[in-house]
Amino acid sequence: MITVYHVPHTRSLRVLWLMEELGEEYRVEKLGFPLPAEYLEINPAGTVPAIDDDGIRMGESLAILQYITGRRLPQAMDFTVGPNPEPADYATHLQFLHYGEASLTSAVSVIFRTVKLAPEGEKDNFSVRDLKAAFGRRMALLNAHMEDGRQWIMGDKFTIADISVGYPLMIAQMLDMGDALSDKVAAYVERLKARPAYQRATAK
Repeated sequence: MITVYHVPHTRSLRVLWLMEELGEEYRVEKLGFPLPAEYLEINPAGTVPAIDDDGIRMGESLAILQYITGRRLPQAMDFTVGPNPEPADYATHLQFLHYGEASLTSAVSVIFRTVKLAPEGEKDNFSVRDLKAAFGRRMALLNAHMEDGRQWIMGDKFTIADISVGYPLMIAQMLDMGDALSDKVAAYVERLKARPAYQRATAK
């Protein structure tokens, strides 16, 4: 059984969300900050999330999503574009899977930490203003992609790319950065939030 090391409102939500979508039994080890010293035995990088899959340990939320879907065939295929996708579909899926972390979460996570943890007077600094502007520019890709009214990133099929991208969009809304989302993307976020698996994951 997979154990997921989880801190609420962090990237570990992605892993819980996928496990709930799969309907697979798993165990949650709930943590808080600062992380306990013994956690470094699970993930020496000291980041969240991490999993222990019967002795296989790994971190990095997107790597975990790919690992879980890659080793749980055939039911996991419902959340990817496999097993033999068209090259263009495969490229789109990979691009948005990693865009959710590299382009979006990398920006909003720094903003979130600054707004929540920085002393008064230091919450609105150059880095925060620069990253907010960068987030707006980076959202142009998703806004254009969703403009055709598609339900999910890959069209009618919900995949782990939606889990990847959905997480930073929800954090952006918490930070009052929702004006960077087009009307269609804002509606897409509401569809994500309405998924029963998402609601179960956020209740953990």
